[in-house]
Amino acid sequence: MQESDFVFGVFFLNQSVFGFLGNSIMFAMYLSIFISQPQKKKPTDLILTHLTVANTVTLLTRGIPETMAAFGMRDVLNDVGCRSVMYINRVSRGLSICTTCLLSVFQAVTISPSTSRWAQFKPRASNCIVPSFLFFWILNMLLYIRLITCSRAIGNVNISGEVYVSKLCYTLPDGNVIHSVTFLLAITIRDLFFVLLTSWASGYMVIVLSRHRRQVQHIHSTRLSPKSSAEARATKTILLLVTCFACFYWLNTFITLSLVFAVEKDPQLESVSVFLSGCFPALCPLLLISKDLRMCHREAEKLLFSHRSCQ
Repeated sequence: MQESDFVFGVFFLNQSVFGFLGNSIMFAMYLSIFISQPQKKKPTDLILTHLTVANTVTLLTRGIPETMAAFGMRDVLNDVGCRSVMYINRVSRGLSICTTCLLSVFQAVTISPSTSRWAQFKPRASNCIVPSFLFFWILNMLLYIRLITCSRAIGNVNISGEVYVSKLCYTLPDGNVIHSVTFLLAITIRDLFFVLLTSWASGYMVIVLSRHRRQVQHIHSTRLSPKSSAEARATKTILLLVTCFACFYWLNTFITLSLVFAVEKDPQLESVSVFLSGCFPALCPLLLISKDLRMCHREAEKLLFSHRSCQ
């Protein structure tokens, strides 16, 4: 085992463990709110719950295999295992991209002024969440059907001439150039559409917040209403989340493209690309926990209860 493989193995292991714990805490918090505190439920909680599940599956199906491969366990998956892991990972990653876009667009519609043309969608925005989830699932499951037929375990294929997927799995070309080009084109169009739509919604939210701040400066009382303050905090949290997503996405895309057009593959650069692809799913719950006041209130209530019990 090379020293670099051991280092990346430690990174992948820490990323998977802490990311899984963070997403599990967020999922448990949202589930608790839905069941025991429905009065504190926010419209975006359902979207964030779906995003949390997608991020958890992405981490587990990518981080764990990469960790095992980095520590020298390269023959742990057979062909069926590779097909299952790669298919689930790609679908969950696609769901993460689509759900992040939905979160950004939903919040942009929510905070749009009453004079905006987007204000007419506010009453129907919440009703579109579940149908959007269904559309995302169907879209991504259909897009990646090709991986079920062409993925193979690394120990069962001749590596020369094959397309690299991970240290454990490869994809075999099906011999049909049209199918391969169509698959890559569909994935590229999906990514560009949802990422650009996310960026547009984020830019729109920044403009709305800036206008709102300028309007508030003309009011003698600098104290905002609780509702507007809550909306502003939620919008800033989503903007931070989306900015984190965009940074890691474009950085990972740049490295992936450099690997595609490289004459010789760089294993360490490939490991960096895989690590970057798991950064957003791992950091997402940390950002949400640090910004969600309900989480802080729950922790404060626990501390208060413990203090009273001690007395």
